[in-house]
Amino acid sequence: MPHTSVRCIVVNFESAEVMRLLLILFGFTLLALTGCAQMDIRDDSILAQDEMNREQLYRLPATSKPAQQGNNTPRADYGLWTRLGQNFTMHTIENERIEAEVFFYQARLEQLNQISKRAEPYLFFIVEQLRERGMPLELALLPIVESSYQPHATSRSQAAGLWQFIPSTGTHYGLKQNWWYDGRRDVQASTQAALDYLQYLHNMFNGDWALALAAYNAGEGTVGRTIKKAEVNGEPTDYWSLDLPDETEHYVPRLLALVRIFHDPERSGLTPHRVEDTPVFTQVTFDKPLDLSKIASAVSMSEEDLYRFNPAFKRGVNGHGKDVVALLLPHDKAEQLRGHDMEDFCVTLAPPRKITLKKTESLASIAKRYGVSQSEIREINAPLGKNIQRGHVLLIPSNRMMASQSERTVAVAETAAQPDPLKQSAKDRYAVVAPKITHSVSAGDSLFKISRKYGVNVSELASWNKINTKSSLKPGQKLTVYSELAEGASTNADEGNNMAPKTTPKTTIYTVKKGDTLHAIAQRFKVTVAQLRDWNQLKANERINQGQTIIVALAEKKTNSIS
Repeated sequence: MPHTSVRCIVVNFESAEVMRLLLILFGFTLLALTGCAQMDIRDDSILAQDEMNREQLYRLPATSKPAQQGNNTPRADYGLWTRLGQNFTMHTIENERIEAEVFFYQARLEQLNQISKRAEPYLFFIVEQLRERGMPLELALLPIVESSYQPHATSRSQAAGLWQFIPSTGTHYGLKQNWWYDGRRDVQASTQAALDYLQYLHNMFNGDWALALAAYNAGEGTVGRTIKKAEVNGEPTDYWSLDLPDETEHYVPRLLALVRIFHDPERSGLTPHRVEDTPVFTQVTFDKPLDLSKIASAVSMSEEDLYRFNPAFKRGVNGHGKDVVALLLPHDKAEQLRGHDMEDFCVTLAPPRKITLKKTESLASIAKRYGVSQSEIREINAPLGKNIQRGHVLLIPSNRMMASQSERTVAVAETAAQPDPLKQSAKDRYAVVAPKITHSVSAGDSLFKISRKYGVNVSELASWNKINTKSSLKPGQKLTVYSELAEGASTNADEGNNMAPKTTPKTTIYTVKKGDTLHAIAQRFKVTVAQLRDWNQLKANERINQGQTIIVALAEKKTNSIS
């Protein structure tokens, strides 16, 4: 009995050990499997290793399934816009700055639709250049941020063209700028220069596209100095952590917001203009200056359309002497032109006249005497003041070929007169493409209430009217607004767009209490921190204090999440 009992005890003990070992083994197996799953998710969403992070910034959401209307309704096809969105490689993350820019664009979907149509002559060429270089196709959206795809856009800092080159940077990257031609507006030349510059910045910042884009906006010196300062202070040096200029802090989020929208336009409520995924124009080379108005007439093309393809020409000809530049024309128009004798379009251009001032004279009086504008004299001469000293040698441009600027001159002047698309804040820049509206202040109006009415920001409204964001308004006061929304319209231009606000926002004034944070206030009123900062003109690192008043919009908004 004792022996048998002992044997039974041993057997039971061994069985218990086996079971225990099996349980441990089973636990490790589950842990390993779970770990593998976590590794897969982590690789795909956040880490993707350093090499992947450098090439792909953030992870895009999967495109939403098309709404079923009937049995098998196909997804809308927007041509090149659709193919472009399907091949984005930059990844997106949840970030309040991106969310704020998505919200900003969703209130301006009609403007985005117009821009998608305006981009038609240029988009295929830009996308092809990106493909050939192996660069992210998302960069084809950068001209929306820079110029709203307007090659005639000019900023107060004299940045010009689709890619907004300032004169010095344009010259550095080989863009000629003279009396006849401005390469910064040349679609082909400026695109090549912009991509060269972006690749240079990408290499400079060790493959980090976020920093490269920030440097494209603010300059590599600004970003480089900010990084060094952060390193000295032991702070993070990634784009999202750096203390960059306000314009630059909104710049990359604005591009990424566009990436989200064009990645899945249906989810965002956008219906972009269909652009064919085929070449739009061809290059026609000449060795003599030609009268562009005659060429337009010969190929049954309006001058306005001709300049859409050739916005770099400033004087009605395709250059002068050795600076003659090739023309871009739609394929069918190029074939028509080849059937003509080019001698019919040639022009003889008078050289500028050289004068020596016999007395100190104002630039205005000189311009009046020779029948040219002050800006034309300034353009062809070195920097000039209002008064020109006796003995100064001036070049006076010839009047020949300067009379037939018509619609193009008006269009350029209107574009230049709009708010600066480069130096103003990112949120002000969008107004460059919007029409001007005069709003008459009513009793009870505030800057915030008016800004919501027209789908703009308080800072925009204050800037356009040269007033403080806290200014009180008087009934009858006239305010200038740049907006696609007509007076009295709500921000949801399309009733079918459930991304836009559905009710007119009501506001309340909240007084900050002890211990309050923007995050806590945002949660209380069911808004985002980015919205609170926007409504109250608070900087990213600005703190709130007890007793401070905060504006909060109370309207509920139905949104489709983009995550």
